[in-house]
Amino acid sequence: MPSDKNDLAQRIAICRPEDTVRGFIFKSVYGLVDERAGSAGTERLLQQLRVTKMPVDFFSYPVADFLRLIYAAADILEPHYPSVEDAIRACGASTATGFFKSYVGNTLVKLIGMNDPKRLFTSVDTVYSTLVSYGKRTFEDLGPNRFRLDYKGDMQPIYFHEGTLTEAVRVMRGNGKVTGTALALNHSQYLFEYD
Repeated sequence: MPSDKNDLAQRIAICRPEDTVRGFIFKSVYGLVDERAGSAGTERLLQQLRVTKMPVDFFSYPVADFLRLIYAAADILEPHYPSVEDAIRACGASTATGFFKSYVGNTLVKLIGMNDPKRLFTSVDTVYSTLVSYGKRTFEDLGPNRFRLDYKGDMQPIYFHEGTLTEAVRVMRGNGKVTGTALALNHSQYLFEYD
């Protein structure tokens, strides 16, 4: 089943011209498509989006273009995952992997260590501000091995963030579960539970 283009249109409609995403986040999704669907899948994606050159890692690009990329990539990736939602989660996970491989992500891991997700996510708004220009994210401690993040003004689909955050917990800790709840089109919360 193809991705929901009505949902995509609604998300693009709330984007402002100044809402941007860093280039290496785009490249992470292109890399996932190339890995899972091969060069033919990547070529199809580039043609569909009318992309003629790859983004530059630390340049900023319109978030509306990134949303188009996620939904188009999910359609190409869907045969490789149980559902289109899982394909969107995979896109999110690929961006977390890309972040941790980047200079900024690598430096952050060295500063905070690898064993405490809470330590990383208490600074969630600061971390995201290095990647995107929109939204506000807050951290709420819920006791041992549990916390919640609140994302306001963020138009990315909930499945995308579930994938991103699940992969971040995996990188930091090894295992855990992230469950997202949509409160509005641009407002969601994510409950983290880990061992």
